[in-house]
Amino acid sequence: MANAYWILTQRQRCDLELLVTGGFSPLAGFLSEDEYQSVLHNMTLRSGALWPIPVTLDIPAELAQSLEPGQPLVLCRADGTPLATMDVTDIYSPDFVYEALQIYGTQSLAHAGVRLLYERHPFYVGGPVVDIDPERSEVARHVDFLPPYYTPWELRSRWKEVAKPIVAFHTRNAMHGAHFALTRSAIEQTQGHLLLHPTTGPTNPGDMSAALRIRSIAALTASYPKQAVTLSTLPLAMRMAGPRETLWQALIRQNFGADYFIVGRAPADPGQNPDRSDGYWWPPYKAHELFQSAASQLRIKPLIFPEYAWNKRQQAYMPKPLKDPANDYATLSGSWARRRLSKKENLPQWFAPKAVREVMESAYCQQDHGLVILFTGLPASGKSTLATALRNVLLVNDNRQVSLLDGDMIRRQLSKGLGFSPEDRREHLKRVGFVSQIIAQHGGIALVSMIAPYEEGRLALRHMIEEWGQFFEIYLSTSLKECQRRDPKGLYAQARSGRLKHMTGIDEPYEVPSTADLILDTAQHSVPALVDAIWNHLQERGAVRGLPVIQDLLSIER
Repeated sequence: MANAYWILTQRQRCDLELLVTGGFSPLAGFLSEDEYQSVLHNMTLRSGALWPIPVTLDIPAELAQSLEPGQPLVLCRADGTPLATMDVTDIYSPDFVYEALQIYGTQSLAHAGVRLLYERHPFYVGGPVVDIDPERSEVARHVDFLPPYYTPWELRSRWKEVAKPIVAFHTRNAMHGAHFALTRSAIEQTQGHLLLHPTTGPTNPGDMSAALRIRSIAALTASYPKQAVTLSTLPLAMRMAGPRETLWQALIRQNFGADYFIVGRAPADPGQNPDRSDGYWWPPYKAHELFQSAASQLRIKPLIFPEYAWNKRQQAYMPKPLKDPANDYATLSGSWARRRLSKKENLPQWFAPKAVREVMESAYCQQDHGLVILFTGLPASGKSTLATALRNVLLVNDNRQVSLLDGDMIRRQLSKGLGFSPEDRREHLKRVGFVSQIIAQHGGIALVSMIAPYEEGRLALRHMIEEWGQFFEIYLSTSLKECQRRDPKGLYAQARSGRLKHMTGIDEPYEVPSTADLILDTAQHSVPALVDAIWNHLQERGAVRGLPVIQDLLSIER
């Protein structure tokens, strides 16, 4: 039975990652129909294990109709690289209205989670998933997820050295003073070590970007006692499912080795409910009640906290009473901060420590010159991998907008219809250069990942860009032998068999760059080491600033 292929969405990619690393334990794959119904009705798997949120893989009708139980379904990254194989057990059509009512308690399109649910493909496919190649999956983690990211295994190893109770804190927003006061209190109550575990997967539309959240949270870590905090990002695609999701988040942190999970006011609530005066979709402390009812099924212990707010009289953050007749407390939220910043208004001193405010304010005000980096080399030399990994580091350390222009993706969009003749290849690079020039002209960063086999075309690209910003050419000198060994998309095999024509390195030439700014062999060094080399070169040339926020946090040995 032939394999079928599916390119994962960003949300599905996050789910796959947590499935294969154990973050979603005891799940071994996407839910079958029986397991899905059990989660909807009982908040448990069929085994009786607590599991409140369905983890499902939605696919279009055309693919669903071509699949059969027992058939392998290959799950691929956005660029087509295979990551995992699903052994298909179920293909079924969900009732999205019923799912919305069970998970969200509403079918209103005013709820952000319901809107996203209704936008899914009409079929679910279930079955266990397994890594195709652990080495490839490890590289993909560096590429797909923002640093500093550590798997459950890596964090559990770290906790052996910490030798304290681990207190996990989930956030989809930048942390402010109330979060700081609340987490400090949690450390004192438990005499524990704080895991700041912000999500970097898709969240509520309109939330602050994941990169800015991480940068601001990293700045906040300096305000805690020394060695009291570990920061690790979490590639979780949030469902905005309120109490159910909060319980799910605790189970996930249990898999990451945490002993306690902080539960605050109205967690995982997207707000903007037109039918409630406070805008919430659930009573603010409904999650507290759910944790109490599920306590016997949890190893992790909830730390229940009321709302913390700034007391104007006491000049301190403290628990806010349910009623505040004297109006002693200042109201703040992530949306409130975003509104101020979008109007170029500084945040008040009491909002957060100075380092945090500076990160957030500079992100809305800083202007920089453009930067374009071309990654060139043979197919499978590591261009897309390094470009995307560098993008992640830039996102959390630089305020400029970062655009990734991958040659294969651009071909499907901007250069559809072009072939692989020398003329078409030059035209393809010219079009990518035009887009890169516009990005640089407006002060952004473009990371261009292309074979770009001809010296003439690469020089023309350099001249186009240097009028508007800095240009760097990075040549990945990975040998043809190593590229063929990797061959993640099977291109070299197709070229050797004659099924694929005009393959660079096989029947088309690649002109080794004579003007490369940096030459790297991806077979000789790890992805983090290569990114460090690129960053150091860019820093020496004045293209980027130092690493004021993240550099000291990338310290857990992999």
